[in-house]
Amino acid sequence: MTREALTLTAAILITALGMVLPAAGSTLEGSFWYTVDHITKVEEDGGILLWVTLPPERAEQSLTITKIVPEPVAILEDQTNGNRVIEWSLRPEAKYESTVSFFHFDFELEQKPLYFEIEATEVKPFDKSAPDYVQYTRSEIGIQTDGVILDQARKIVGRETNPWLQTNLIYDWIINSLAFVPGGFGEQDAKSTLEHRKGNCAQYSGLFTALCRSIGIPARTVTNSWTGGGMHVFAEIQLTNLGWVPMDPSLGQMLIPERSGMTPEEVNLYMSEKGIPLGDPTWLAGNLSDHRMITGVGNNISFHSPTLDQQVSFQQMSPGGVDAVPEAIRLTGLNRDIVHGGFFVFGQTLATEEEAHRIAHQRLARSFFKEGLYDVVDNACRGSYQESTDGILTWINAGKMYMHKEQYYKAEAAFKRAMTGVAMNRQDKVEALIWTHNYLGNCYDLLGQREMAEKEYQQVVERGNNYRGAVDYARKYLKKEFSKKASDD
Repeated sequence: MTREALTLTAAILITALGMVLPAAGSTLEGSFWYTVDHITKVEEDGGILLWVTLPPERAEQSLTITKIVPEPVAILEDQTNGNRVIEWSLRPEAKYESTVSFFHFDFELEQKPLYFEIEATEVKPFDKSAPDYVQYTRSEIGIQTDGVILDQARKIVGRETNPWLQTNLIYDWIINSLAFVPGGFGEQDAKSTLEHRKGNCAQYSGLFTALCRSIGIPARTVTNSWTGGGMHVFAEIQLTNLGWVPMDPSLGQMLIPERSGMTPEEVNLYMSEKGIPLGDPTWLAGNLSDHRMITGVGNNISFHSPTLDQQVSFQQMSPGGVDAVPEAIRLTGLNRDIVHGGFFVFGQTLATEEEAHRIAHQRLARSFFKEGLYDVVDNACRGSYQESTDGILTWINAGKMYMHKEQYYKAEAAFKRAMTGVAMNRQDKVEALIWTHNYLGNCYDLLGQREMAEKEYQQVVERGNNYRGAVDYARKYLKKEFSKKASDD
């Protein structure tokens, strides 16, 4: 799609004022699990203190929490953004060679798409004394509104004074000016993203929010979990008489073939899995598909911890634990090589902790590999083969295990399977397209097929996406062969 097709005129070809909510959607059950694994030592004062957001009630989702295990210390209120946060405190017992502690909550989710039809001339002026206006136009950590942010916003909107038209100009500028980098780039703040002109969905939305706030448009970020897997961050603005209106610049950019970093076929599959119509990036300026669950609202989430008897705050919670910035978990008096993390399961509530343990081994495989715990992931991969034969993550993990076992032809086959597998989130697909070439290069080096190895490394260099240091890694092994010793390190 050309730049002209994304102009403001195309962005606002809408004829009525208001929000349209279709009939209620189906109810989806699910659960969130957080595991702290490979506990081998617990000192007398050892313990786990964990914070996780509870999904909020919103126009596009109704939620019932059916179970929280173990009993939380409290469910806390983030007074600034309206989030609810579970605080768990647990002292594990290292009864066995390796112990795992589980935290989880079950829920029933009713989700609905959210559609806005906005006539720019009908948008009313802001009440600048309203609490939400004051809260969401101010500067805060990571969402700066002064200096270069304000200067850039003024350049983008020019003489335009209508808030809805200004917002669309900023949205248009974001998707045409930034380069998407899975995993993010640089510091997690708006000024850094503006300087480097690249980042992940959280950084796109953070910069969008900052630019809007700087010129007096209330804005904030929102975190969701896709019901098919993976986390995402978008933004929303508040318009008088309309409430909060969703804006998703990073997904909007994906609908422009030359900007997405994926083939048209891959984009089509990705969007269809998320209920997003193809062809028009501006649809994501004012509309929100279902196939997601909102897990948290805003940045700099703050609350009083009864366990610590003090205020704690997190720049981002998505939805907590190791995925927060800084980490929303404190491990004291335990061994250092612990592996921990959280994940959502949709479409079912896991019946046993054993089921959750197996999924955790698969989802947290990279952390287990980092600690040299390859055997821990083995059974998880075997179980995943039975459930799905085309998932990218399963085949990448299997390939790494085969490499460790020196079964290089099996590793080669697994990595090639990953390249053609199904990805439910953008990051997994990038992993398959970039890092599996490096892994294949490693396989070929270990098989003594240097020419084939060099071709794989060269493909990574030519793609130019240094996600998790992929290009640096490829260049390193273009200069020297990958060895078994490097594989074991």
